[in-house]
Amino acid sequence: MEETWVTLGVVCMGLGGIVAGLVGVVLPEGRRLGALFGLIAGGGVGVVVIGLGALLNERKEPTELTFLLASLLGLLTVCGASWAVWKLAVDARSASGESR
Repeated sequence: MEETWVTLGVVCMGLGGIVAGLVGVVLPEGRRLGALFGLIAGGGVGVVVIGLGALLNERKEPTELTFLLASLLGLLTVCGASWAVWKLAVDARSASGESR
């Protein structure tokens, strides 16, 4: 079962890359680089969770479940940041009067 947690964690990381990539594709020119911010934030959250998981474990190393939790929280961060970047781009476009 331990390999399953790691596999699901890798799937979450891949989904985060897909989400950020798709947001980068639909963002208007000049704002596409904003899709990277979600990946950076998601990676940061994942590293923090793995570090905290290692601190809390009696063997001082993260478990497979900690890795899955870190990946899942990183994915949620990527989704949230990507939504925020997309929403800001849409709001800026409507404020300037451009059509889609």
